[in-house]
Amino acid sequence: MISGGVAMTVVGVVEIMAGIGVWLRPKIFAYVVAAWLGLIIITLILAGGFWDIALRGFGLLLGALALGQLAQEHA
Repeated sequence: MISGGVAMTVVGVVEIMAGIGVWLRPKIFAYVVAAWLGLIIITLILAGGFWDIALRGFGLLLGALALGQLAQEHA
């Protein structure tokens, strides 16, 4: 079992890499970020009691999908 600090470090690195990916290749990485947010939402729902954060994540997921669509149209 890994500690919470190690898990958060790994998650932070993944999210930084995804952010850089969106900056460099938004056509692809916008959907990667949307999938990542989907996994976070599922985890929050299964944990229970975090509906407000899950709803915020859903809004971010919709934004990532919109960015992916815009990148497809304007690139």
